[in-house]
Amino acid sequence: MSRLDQLIKDFNRQAKENIVARGVVREETAKIPFSSPRANYMLYGGLPRGRLIEFAGEEGGGKTTTALDIVANAQKLFLQEWENEIDRLEELESPKKVDKDKLEYLQARGPKQIVYADCENTLDEDWAQKIGVDLDSVVMIRPMSQTAEQIFEMILQMIGTDQVGLVVIDSLAVMLSQQAYEKDMTERTYGGISMALTLFSKKAEMLCAKHDCTIIGINQLRENMNSPYGGTITPGGRAWRHACSVRLEFRKGSFIDDKGAELRRSAETPAGNLVQIHIAKTKVCKPDRRTGFYTLNYDYGIDAVADLVDTAILYGFIRQAGAWFTFVDGDTGEVITAEEEKPLQIQGRANVIEYLKANKAFWDKLGEWVQREIMGA
Repeated sequence: MSRLDQLIKDFNRQAKENIVARGVVREETAKIPFSSPRANYMLYGGLPRGRLIEFAGEEGGGKTTTALDIVANAQKLFLQEWENEIDRLEELESPKKVDKDKLEYLQARGPKQIVYADCENTLDEDWAQKIGVDLDSVVMIRPMSQTAEQIFEMILQMIGTDQVGLVVIDSLAVMLSQQAYEKDMTERTYGGISMALTLFSKKAEMLCAKHDCTIIGINQLRENMNSPYGGTITPGGRAWRHACSVRLEFRKGSFIDDKGAELRRSAETPAGNLVQIHIAKTKVCKPDRRTGFYTLNYDYGIDAVADLVDTAILYGFIRQAGAWFTFVDGDTGEVITAEEEKPLQIQGRANVIEYLKANKAFWDKLGEWVQREIMGA
């Protein structure tokens, strides 16, 4: 054994993990999907796991709603992963000791949990349940007089238990540093939570990678007073922005009616609005889909069917000719027929959406084809 190989072996033994190895084993980044296929299309499948994410934007832009959608999907994903792994271990004919220990550990631990730090104390519980969040299984942090440093320390300790798979901090901009907490209103403080957030970012990066935990930090936009050209910037300093693998900026788009048609900004009773998304930074996929949107309905949240239709048109699974729409089989590439071997044609996008809602099996199949193209792109 060469001296270098001996050093590698010693390093891994001391760390009790394989932190040094020859060559690179490329692994696909696991992701938590959005409910909207359009949002998944932008990031090639969803938000990366084990990373730090920032949602920034103006008030009413859709940051919290999008985070709650990720929470709802993460709960389903974590439960499914846990059940699959339990089943796999229980079906082993001759399990090794390591498999028995893992099975016992997973049965005691349960599925990965979600921690939600509602720093603004403004979470709309009814809206969260409409989106699909199981609030009873969420670990909720609602600070009363805790500083940013204390909240960050609580979060780091929770991640260290290996029981947390997702953390949402809503929002970073309202958190109060220890320095500001100890001074009165007449004394000036500098830096805000930048110092605390810088240290938290460095610690959280390592812990999240080790325990496969994702952190979503919701942030606000501020005018950049240091630039003669104006513009906006997010509070918290540069270290946090550098640590984030994905940074998304949200803005409220056009209002829509109950059929999905866009309305004027002066509309008095819109059924929803488009949520504009801009990818400010991504380190987990190609940055070739930087701007997009998803459809938000005020009654039930993200309109997954409307967004599926748009994405299916993009990939060619739905063909549009004027106001008429036809469907293409994603497996064979042939036009799907209806009665008498005639192509299945539907007039109007709104009617296509209603057709999919009435035919859940076909909706699911179309979603599988679209998801396959998104992940395989």
